[in-house]
Amino acid sequence: MLSKRRKIGEILIENGFITKRILDEALEYQKKYGGNITQYLVAYSYVTEEDVAKCLTQQFGYPYLPLRAYDIPSHIIELIPANVAERYWLIPADRIENIITVVMVDPLDEKAIEEVEKITSCKVQPFVGILSDIIKAIERYYSIYIENRELMREGAIAPLFISAGAYKGLEHRRSIRLSTRIAVHFPAQDLYKSSETKNVSMHGFLFESPNILPVGSFVVEINLPSEFSPYPIAAVMQVVRAIPLENKKFDIAVKTINMSRDDADRIIRYALRRKEKQ
Repeated sequence: MLSKRRKIGEILIENGFITKRILDEALEYQKKYGGNITQYLVAYSYVTEEDVAKCLTQQFGYPYLPLRAYDIPSHIIELIPANVAERYWLIPADRIENIITVVMVDPLDEKAIEEVEKITSCKVQPFVGILSDIIKAIERYYSIYIENRELMREGAIAPLFISAGAYKGLEHRRSIRLSTRIAVHFPAQDLYKSSETKNVSMHGFLFESPNILPVGSFVVEINLPSEFSPYPIAAVMQVVRAIPLENKKFDIAVKTINMSRDDADRIIRYALRRKEKQ
Protein backbone atom coordinates (compact mmCIF):
# COMPACT_ATOMS: atom_id res chain seq x y z
CA MET A 1 0.00 0.00 0.00
CA LEU A 2 1.24 3.49 -0.85
CA SER A 3 2.18 5.88 1.93
CA LYS A 4 -0.81 7.71 3.37
CA ARG A 5 1.39 10.75 3.85
CA ARG A 6 0.75 11.70 0.23
CA LYS A 7 -1.69 14.52 -0.46
CA ILE A 8 -5.01 14.26 -2.24
CA GLY A 9 -3.86 16.52 -5.10
CA GLU A 10 -0.99 14.16 -5.90
CA ILE A 11 -3.37 11.20 -5.96
CA LEU A 12 -5.74 12.97 -8.36
CA ILE A 13 -2.85 13.83 -10.69
CA GLU A 14 -1.59 10.25 -10.62
CA ASN A 15 -5.03 8.93 -11.53
CA GLY A 16 -5.36 11.35 -14.44
CA PHE A 17 -8.18 13.49 -13.05
CA ILE A 18 -6.24 16.78 -12.96
CA THR A 19 -2.95 18.27 -14.15
CA LYS A 20 -0.21 19.99 -12.18
CA ARG A 21 -1.46 23.34 -13.51
CA ILE A 22 -4.95 22.70 -12.18
CA LEU A 23 -3.59 21.61 -8.81
CA ASP A 24 -1.53 24.82 -8.60
CA GLU A 25 -4.70 26.83 -9.30
CA ALA A 26 -6.55 24.98 -6.54
CA LEU A 27 -3.70 25.50 -4.07
CA GLU A 28 -3.59 29.22 -4.86
CA TYR A 29 -7.35 29.41 -4.32
CA GLN A 30 -6.98 27.60 -0.99
CA LYS A 31 -4.18 29.93 0.08
CA LYS A 32 -6.30 33.00 -0.69
CA TYR A 33 -9.72 31.85 0.53
CA GLY A 34 -9.18 28.81 2.77
CA GLY A 35 -11.23 25.66 2.59
CA ASN A 36 -10.28 22.39 0.96
CA ILE A 37 -8.85 22.14 -2.58
CA THR A 38 -11.54 19.62 -3.52
CA GLN A 39 -14.12 22.38 -3.08
CA TYR A 40 -12.40 24.30 -5.91
CA LEU A 41 -11.89 21.25 -8.12
CA VAL A 42 -15.51 20.12 -7.78
CA ALA A 43 -16.92 23.64 -8.29
CA TYR A 44 -15.09 24.02 -11.60
CA SER A 45 -15.93 20.45 -12.70
CA TYR A 46 -12.32 19.31 -12.84
CA VAL A 47 -13.40 16.33 -10.74
CA THR A 48 -16.62 15.01 -9.28
CA GLU A 49 -17.17 14.23 -5.63
CA GLU A 50 -17.41 10.60 -6.64
CA ASP A 51 -13.98 10.80 -8.37
CA VAL A 52 -12.37 11.93 -5.12
CA ALA A 53 -14.11 9.27 -3.04
CA LYS A 54 -13.26 6.56 -5.58
CA CYS A 55 -9.55 7.46 -5.54
CA LEU A 56 -9.35 7.37 -1.77
CA THR A 57 -11.30 4.15 -1.32
CA GLN A 58 -9.54 2.25 -4.11
CA GLN A 59 -6.00 3.44 -3.50
CA PHE A 60 -5.96 3.46 0.30
CA GLY A 61 -8.86 1.24 1.27
CA TYR A 62 -10.69 3.93 3.24
CA PRO A 63 -14.33 2.89 3.79
CA TYR A 64 -17.08 5.15 2.43
CA LEU A 65 -19.92 6.24 4.72
CA PRO A 66 -23.11 7.66 3.10
CA LEU A 67 -24.18 10.35 5.56
CA ARG A 68 -27.61 10.74 4.01
CA ALA A 69 -28.65 7.40 5.48
CA TYR A 70 -26.93 7.92 8.82
CA ASP A 71 -28.40 9.44 11.98
CA ILE A 72 -25.67 10.83 14.25
CA PRO A 73 -26.44 11.24 18.00
CA SER A 74 -26.01 14.72 19.47
CA HIS A 75 -23.43 13.56 22.03
CA ILE A 76 -21.21 12.45 19.13
CA ILE A 77 -21.59 15.76 17.27
CA GLU A 78 -20.64 17.65 20.42
CA LEU A 79 -17.21 15.99 20.41
CA ILE A 80 -16.03 18.24 17.56
CA PRO A 81 -16.74 22.02 17.45
CA ALA A 82 -18.53 23.46 14.40
CA ASN A 83 -15.58 25.60 13.33
CA VAL A 84 -13.30 22.54 13.20
CA ALA A 85 -15.89 20.56 11.23
CA GLU A 86 -16.16 23.40 8.71
CA ARG A 87 -12.45 24.18 8.52
CA TYR A 88 -11.56 20.64 7.45
CA TRP A 89 -14.94 19.52 6.00
CA LEU A 90 -15.51 16.58 8.31
CA ILE A 91 -18.18 15.25 10.67
CA PRO A 92 -17.96 12.84 13.63
CA ALA A 93 -20.15 9.78 13.11
CA ASP A 94 -19.52 7.44 16.03
CA ARG A 95 -17.29 6.70 19.00
CA ILE A 96 -16.38 3.36 20.53
CA GLU A 97 -14.22 3.70 23.64
CA ASN A 98 -11.23 5.82 22.55
CA ILE A 99 -11.78 5.47 18.77
CA ILE A 100 -13.80 8.13 16.96
CA THR A 101 -15.16 7.57 13.47
CA VAL A 102 -14.81 10.74 11.39
CA VAL A 103 -16.23 11.17 7.87
CA MET A 104 -13.85 13.40 5.89
CA VAL A 105 -13.56 14.90 2.42
CA ASP A 106 -9.81 14.39 2.72
CA PRO A 107 -8.80 11.55 5.08
CA LEU A 108 -5.16 12.20 4.07
CA ASP A 109 -5.25 15.55 5.90
CA GLU A 110 -2.89 14.84 8.79
CA LYS A 111 -3.37 18.30 10.27
CA ALA A 112 -7.13 17.74 10.53
CA ILE A 113 -6.66 14.33 12.13
CA GLU A 114 -4.13 15.68 14.64
CA GLU A 115 -6.48 18.50 15.67
CA VAL A 116 -9.46 16.17 16.10
CA GLU A 117 -7.39 13.73 18.14
CA LYS A 118 -6.16 16.56 20.35
CA ILE A 119 -9.68 17.90 20.93
CA THR A 120 -11.34 14.54 21.54
CA SER A 121 -8.45 12.59 23.13
CA CYS A 122 -9.44 9.78 20.78
CA LYS A 123 -7.81 7.94 17.93
CA VAL A 124 -9.37 8.96 14.60
CA GLN A 125 -10.70 6.28 12.27
CA PRO A 126 -11.20 8.13 8.94
CA PHE A 127 -14.05 7.37 6.56
CA VAL A 128 -14.47 8.91 3.11
CA GLY A 129 -17.39 11.30 2.65
CA ILE A 130 -18.76 13.38 -0.23
CA LEU A 131 -18.36 17.14 0.15
CA SER A 132 -22.03 18.02 -0.44
CA ASP A 133 -23.14 15.38 2.08
CA ILE A 134 -20.71 16.72 4.70
CA ILE A 135 -21.89 20.29 4.13
CA LYS A 136 -25.52 19.22 4.61
CA ALA A 137 -24.57 17.28 7.74
CA ILE A 138 -22.78 20.31 9.22
CA GLU A 139 -25.86 22.43 8.54
CA ARG A 140 -28.17 19.83 10.03
CA TYR A 141 -26.30 18.83 13.15
CA TYR A 142 -24.77 22.19 14.10
CA SER A 143 -27.96 24.17 13.27
CA ILE A 144 -26.16 26.61 11.01
CA TYR A 145 -26.58 27.42 7.36
CA ILE A 146 -23.52 27.60 5.17
CA GLU A 147 -24.22 30.27 2.61
CA ASN A 148 -22.23 30.48 -0.60
CA ARG A 149 -20.24 33.53 -1.45
CA GLU A 150 -19.33 33.67 -5.11
CA LEU A 151 -16.05 33.72 -6.98
CA MET A 152 -16.47 34.18 -10.72
CA ARG A 153 -14.11 32.80 -13.30
CA GLU A 154 -14.98 32.21 -16.95
CA GLY A 155 -18.65 32.05 -16.12
CA ALA A 156 -18.23 29.44 -13.37
CA ILE A 157 -19.08 29.93 -9.73
CA ALA A 158 -16.98 28.43 -6.95
CA PRO A 159 -18.45 28.31 -3.43
CA LEU A 160 -16.22 29.94 -0.82
CA PHE A 161 -18.25 28.96 2.23
CA ILE A 162 -17.55 30.34 5.68
CA SER A 163 -14.05 30.49 7.11
CA ALA A 164 -13.17 29.38 10.63
CA GLY A 165 -12.99 33.05 11.64
CA ALA A 166 -16.69 33.42 10.94
CA TYR A 167 -17.46 31.91 14.34
CA LYS A 168 -15.56 34.58 16.31
CA GLY A 169 -17.85 37.45 17.24
CA LEU A 170 -20.76 39.30 15.69
CA GLU A 171 -18.69 41.27 13.21
CA HIS A 172 -17.57 38.07 11.48
CA ARG A 173 -20.96 36.35 11.23
CA ARG A 174 -21.94 37.61 7.78
CA SER A 175 -21.81 34.15 6.21
CA ILE A 176 -23.73 32.20 8.84
CA ARG A 177 -27.47 31.70 8.94
CA LEU A 178 -28.83 30.90 12.39
CA SER A 179 -32.06 28.97 12.81
CA THR A 180 -34.44 31.15 14.82
CA ARG A 181 -38.02 32.39 14.84
CA ILE A 182 -38.57 36.15 14.82
CA ALA A 183 -41.91 37.82 14.11
CA VAL A 184 -41.97 39.76 10.83
CA HIS A 185 -44.64 41.79 9.02
CA PHE A 186 -44.52 42.45 5.28
CA PRO A 187 -46.76 43.71 2.46
CA ALA A 188 -48.48 41.18 0.18
CA GLN A 189 -51.37 41.93 -2.19
CA ASP A 190 -51.98 45.37 -0.64
CA LEU A 191 -52.21 43.91 2.87
CA TYR A 192 -49.71 43.43 5.68
CA LYS A 193 -49.07 39.78 6.46
CA SER A 194 -47.46 38.23 9.55
CA SER A 195 -44.94 35.43 9.64
CA GLU A 196 -41.81 34.20 11.43
CA THR A 197 -38.28 33.85 10.19
CA LYS A 198 -36.86 30.35 9.72
CA ASN A 199 -33.24 31.53 9.74
CA VAL A 200 -31.44 34.87 9.82
CA SER A 201 -28.02 36.29 9.03
CA MET A 202 -26.34 39.70 9.01
CA HIS A 203 -27.50 40.25 5.44
CA GLY A 204 -30.89 38.62 5.09
CA PHE A 205 -33.33 35.98 6.25
CA LEU A 206 -35.84 33.33 5.21
CA PHE A 207 -39.54 33.31 6.09
CA GLU A 208 -42.75 31.65 4.96
CA SER A 209 -45.42 33.57 3.08
CA PRO A 210 -48.98 32.61 2.04
CA ASN A 211 -48.37 34.54 -1.18
CA ILE A 212 -45.55 34.50 -3.68
CA LEU A 213 -43.65 37.78 -3.54
CA PRO A 214 -42.09 39.22 -6.69
CA VAL A 215 -38.38 39.91 -6.88
CA GLY A 216 -37.91 43.51 -5.76
CA SER A 217 -37.60 45.74 -2.71
CA PHE A 218 -40.11 46.25 0.09
CA VAL A 219 -40.17 47.25 3.74
CA VAL A 220 -40.28 44.57 6.44
CA GLU A 221 -41.06 45.19 10.11
CA ILE A 222 -39.10 42.95 12.47
CA ASN A 223 -40.27 42.52 16.06
CA LEU A 224 -37.79 41.47 18.74
CA PRO A 225 -38.46 41.19 22.50
CA SER A 226 -38.19 44.57 24.25
CA GLU A 227 -34.92 43.64 25.98
CA PHE A 228 -33.27 43.36 22.55
CA SER A 229 -35.07 46.21 20.79
CA PRO A 230 -37.58 48.59 22.40
CA TYR A 231 -39.04 49.41 18.99
CA PRO A 232 -39.96 47.47 15.81
CA ILE A 233 -37.08 47.32 13.35
CA ALA A 234 -37.92 48.56 9.85
CA ALA A 235 -35.65 47.29 7.08
CA VAL A 236 -35.68 47.55 3.31
CA MET A 237 -35.30 44.04 1.93
CA GLN A 238 -35.18 42.54 -1.55
CA VAL A 239 -36.69 39.21 -2.54
CA VAL A 240 -34.02 37.02 -4.10
CA ARG A 241 -35.81 33.66 -4.16
CA ALA A 242 -39.34 32.26 -3.77
CA ILE A 243 -39.69 28.49 -3.30
CA PRO A 244 -43.12 26.79 -3.47
CA LEU A 245 -43.87 24.49 -0.51
CA GLU A 246 -46.10 21.44 -0.22
CA ASN A 247 -48.55 23.40 1.96
CA LYS A 248 -49.16 25.76 -0.99
CA LYS A 249 -47.20 28.52 0.71
CA PHE A 250 -43.77 29.88 -0.21
CA ASP A 251 -40.37 30.15 1.39
CA ILE A 252 -39.20 33.70 0.72
CA ALA A 253 -35.49 34.47 0.87
CA VAL A 254 -34.64 38.16 1.19
CA LYS A 255 -31.42 40.12 1.36
CA THR A 256 -30.89 43.36 3.26
CA ILE A 257 -30.85 46.54 1.21
CA ASN A 258 -31.03 49.03 4.07
CA MET A 259 -30.80 48.33 7.81
CA SER A 260 -28.64 49.94 10.47
CA ARG A 261 -25.68 47.93 11.73
CA ASP A 262 -26.99 48.27 15.29
CA ASP A 263 -30.32 46.73 14.31
CA ALA A 264 -28.59 43.89 12.46
CA ASP A 265 -26.47 43.22 15.56
CA ARG A 266 -29.62 43.13 17.71
CA ILE A 267 -31.15 40.47 15.46
CA ILE A 268 -28.01 38.32 15.53
CA ARG A 269 -27.64 38.68 19.32
CA TYR A 270 -31.20 37.49 19.75
CA ALA A 271 -30.69 34.56 17.38
CA LEU A 272 -27.53 33.55 19.21
CA ARG A 273 -29.26 33.76 22.57
CA ARG A 274 -32.05 31.52 21.30
CA LYS A 275 -29.52 29.04 19.93
CA GLU A 276 -27.66 28.89 23.27
CA LYS A 277 -30.90 28.03 25.09
CA GLN A 278 -31.77 25.17 22.73
